[in-house]
Amino acid sequence: MSNYLSRIARRARQSIPGIAPKLDEMDFHSGLGDSAHLLYGIARALKPRVAVEIGSARGKSACYVGRALKENGSGKLFAIDPHTRTDWNDENSVDTLDEMRRNVRALDLEKQVEIIRETSERAAARWMLPIDMLFIDGDHSYEGVKRDWELFSPHVSEFGIVVFHDTMWDRQPDSPYSRSDMGVPALVEELRVSGYPVTTINRDFGVSIVQPTVSGVSLRNSEPAARQG
Repeated sequence: MSNYLSRIARRARQSIPGIAPKLDEMDFHSGLGDSAHLLYGIARALKPRVAVEIGSARGKSACYVGRALKENGSGKLFAIDPHTRTDWNDENSVDTLDEMRRNVRALDLEKQVEIIRETSERAAARWMLPIDMLFIDGDHSYEGVKRDWELFSPHVSEFGIVVFHDTMWDRQPDSPYSRSDMGVPALVEELRVSGYPVTTINRDFGVSIVQPTVSGVSLRNSEPAARQG
């Protein structure tokens, strides 16, 4: 009932001219939790010209990054998500395109957030821009998250960063959300062992920040460690 009432209140605020909802009051149905503030802080500090996220659902991460870009006065987030059923949708977050559009519009972030309704593979096929901030939170299978890393990390700028969500999920075996096919922790650990600088925060199922360089060599000039045999 409380979720229902909060949605009604949010829509009422959105319908009244001049009254915008507060970001922290938006009901995104997201497992990202307070780690959304981490994305916001990174975007505020890093001042990315181009940010990309893989996996948007109802738009919580997109709205926090978009708000940071708006306050920065520059930059754009490209939010990639097919907004259809996959093996990794959050609960009640399948066809989320309209909901995400409403949330972005309610916060007046349409100039900062460009929604790309495609799979990451299709979006990557024509991607050309250097990326300063990359957030990977899509397909959580090992094959899927590795594919997203390999497709987009070569585009990350010299001092850009990659952020992964759910990197500690396998450390919580009693969680009702535990899954044997979760591959994000394994991929991030593989990157760590391979020499990539990795910082992991054990909150909200784990958030890891990766600098896509090995021994100071830009990833753009070498093969990703995850590809090496």
